[in-house]
Formats: sequence, C-alpha cells, structure tokens
Amino acid sequence: MIALLRHPLPGRWDPASFFPGSRLLWACAASAALLLAANAFAGTPSPAFNLPQLIRQAQLGNKDLQAARYAIDIGRARLVQAGLRPNPTLDLSGRSDFLFNNEGEYDIAIAISQEFPIAGRILRQKDVARVDIALAEMEVAEAERKLADDIAGKVYRLLVSERKEGSLDAILVAEEKLLKTSRARFRAAEVSELDVNTVQLDLRRLAMERALLDNEQKALTVAINTLLGRDASAALTVVEPLRESNPLPGLAQIEQKALHQRPDLKAALLGVDRAAAEKALARSLRWQDWSVGLELAQDKQSILGAPEQGVDRTIGVSVSIPLPLFNKGQGLIAEADANRDQSLARVEALRASILGEVAGAHAEANRLQAALAQFGEGSSAISGRNIRLAQQGYDMGLVPVFEVVQAQRQQSELDKAYVETLDQFLQALVRLNTAAGNYTAHSPDASTQP
Repeated sequence: MIALLRHPLPGRWDPASFFPGSRLLWACAASAALLLAANAFAGTPSPAFNLPQLIRQAQLGNKDLQAARYAIDIGRARLVQAGLRPNPTLDLSGRSDFLFNNEGEYDIAIAISQEFPIAGRILRQKDVARVDIALAEMEVAEAERKLADDIAGKVYRLLVSERKEGSLDAILVAEEKLLKTSRARFRAAEVSELDVNTVQLDLRRLAMERALLDNEQKALTVAINTLLGRDASAALTVVEPLRESNPLPGLAQIEQKALHQRPDLKAALLGVDRAAAEKALARSLRWQDWSVGLELAQDKQSILGAPEQGVDRTIGVSVSIPLPLFNKGQGLIAEADANRDQSLARVEALRASILGEVAGAHAEANRLQAALAQFGEGSSAISGRNIRLAQQGYDMGLVPVFEVVQAQRQQSELDKAYVETLDQFLQALVRLNTAAGNYTAHSPDASTQP
C-alpha cells in the first residue's frame, strides 16, 4: 500500500499532495464520517455487505436462480415416476342371444393382467433419472457461478468508481483552494481575470467528471440490487478490500482447482454417465415386459333337442412373452454409444477450454499487477511534488496559473490511469476466480482465492 505522506507548507495543508491511496483514505474517512452522522440522525444503519455476503444473498434472492432450481424438483419427480410399475389391466367381456333366439345362451368373463419387467427396465430408468437430478444440480451450480461472476465484476467496478471519486474529491479541494488564491490575487491586482476563469473552467470540468462518477455508482447499485433480488432503489454499502497487492497463487494450483470445482465440467462428466445409463436402459428394453393374466369365465349354452344345459365356470391363466426377433433396440444402443463418444469429446474440449481460460486470466492479472506495482514506485510522488512546487511558485508569483492547473490535471490523469489499470486488474481477478470456480457453493476452500 502506498504510504501516506504529508508535505506541510506554511499555514496550510494541501490534500492534493497525497498519493492516490492517501486520497482514498482521506475521501473514505470523510465519507464514513458523513455516513455515520446521517445514520445517527436517521436511526437506521445502511446495510453493508462484503463480496461473499453479496454472493450468498444473490444465491438466495435472485429470481432467475430460483426459477432454475425448479429443474431439480422436476428431476426428482421424474425419478419417482421412473420407479413405478405398470398398472394392472382389468378386462370385462360378455355375450348373449337375447336379441335373437333368446334361448338363454350367454357367456361372461372377467380377467386381470399385469406386466412384469424381466430385464431390470425400471432400475435402469431410475439410474437415468438419478443422473438427470445430478445434471440439474450442476446446471444450477453453473448458473450460480455465472451470477457470482456478474456480481463480483459489478462490485469491484463500484469500488473502483468510489476510489476514483475519492481521488477526484482531493483534486477538487485543491482546485477550490487554488480558485480562492487566484481570486484574492486578482483583487490585489497581482494576476489577471484569465487566471480566475482558467481555474473556474477546470473546476467545472472536474465537477462534471464527479457527476458522471456519481451516476455510474447509482447505476451499478441498481444493477447489483437487481441481481440480489432486492429493491432496485435500496441503499447498499459494499465493504470489500481491493486486492491490488495480494500475491497470486501459482498457475498449476489454480488449474487443478478449476478442474476439480467447475460445475460445467462436472456436468460434462455426468453426460458420460448418462450415456452409459441410457445404454444399459436400451439393453434392458430388448426384452419387453412379460404379461401374466388370470381369467374367470362363466357361460351357458342351448342345444336344440337336448335338455337345458347347466352353467359352466372356468378359470384360466395366460402368459404373453414378446420375442425379440426384429426389434432388439439396435438403434437405441447405437445412439447411446454415439452420445457417450460425444460426451467424452465435450469433456476433453471443456478441459482444454478451462485450462486456457485460467491461463489467460492468470497471465493478464500478473501483467496488470506488475504495472500497478511499477506505478507505485515513484510516479505519484513525482506528480505530487510537481503540484507542490507549482502551488508554491504561483503563491510567490513565479509561475502562471496554467502550470498549476496543468500539474493538477497531470495528477488527475495519473490517478485516473492508475485506477483504470486497477479496474482492469480486478476484472481479470474476477475472471480468474470465476474460471477456477471459487465463487460457487461447491468451492471447498474459498480461503485460497486469488
């Protein structure tokens, strides 16, 4: 972290001489004081969250994620259905001659039949349904990973915007003091009106930049609240450190974690398991269900010239066995084999994609972190010294106001370049954590996050 430096001048304190990190501390302290005063007056503290809390809140409150979780309930319902046996069949039949000779002939029968799976069809259907439930869980986990990536990116962008605002506020304070000095010297006829107008125009430029930052923060707050499932206009305070100097873990460690944690890779592996379960089901379907029936019949016949016949009652048993002569499930088995080969190819492609994604984000984060460290080695100190020298020279009438404005603008541009680099670094860090699967509920060790 950049150290806080003070450069006292006779009779005044100049916040523009601070480094960007010091400006942030100054601005954060002022903002915190205002926030505490407002909360004490209102009596209701503003909710403050860190990034893990925001992600957990989104996992509970995000509407799209709630809808996605119903896929798990659908899969469980299908598992229940897959384990049910076929219903028995009740057959009723009857014949009579009452509309014709009406000799009293009739026969009636009642039969019940039941199909029995003999090749484990129900068990194989349940295996497929269980894999479908696991796939639905991984799809929800993947949705959580993408949601966390969106939240983390917006959170860090909000924090960077607040840091820009703190740095800009320090420049605004220095610019207002410069305006006061130039007006006093104009009244004393030491400088022309051009000095006053120059400072005023630059002050308006800075005020416009601050208004844009304020608008950006409000838009990000609305977007984050929407992802959390909260009211879009609700107050939100984010307390999360900017990890600009934390050393990154090694690439091999992150790659190993990514291959172990990524839900989309787990879903691809489950696709291979599902193809194997489908093949087992297709083999079981070669032998269709056998049907066993029990029949109770009663009939009476009338024979011309013979005495009246009695009632005959019979009981019968039937077994229906489909023979696998033509349809042996060849197409279903071949389809399952093709699905397995396709799933294996997808796993290998996804592995390569994950490793490339991790390596790219890791290299980008390292480059940007090195750029941030290089900036902190003295660039800001030189710029701060230039501002102090220009201000001292202007106070003594040795330099024109343009040099002071130029020095302060140079400091502002330098701060902006640093913060924009920090923003790119944090976004690369988000992509690295997302690629490693650190933001999901399935991450076993969140403490090793970069």
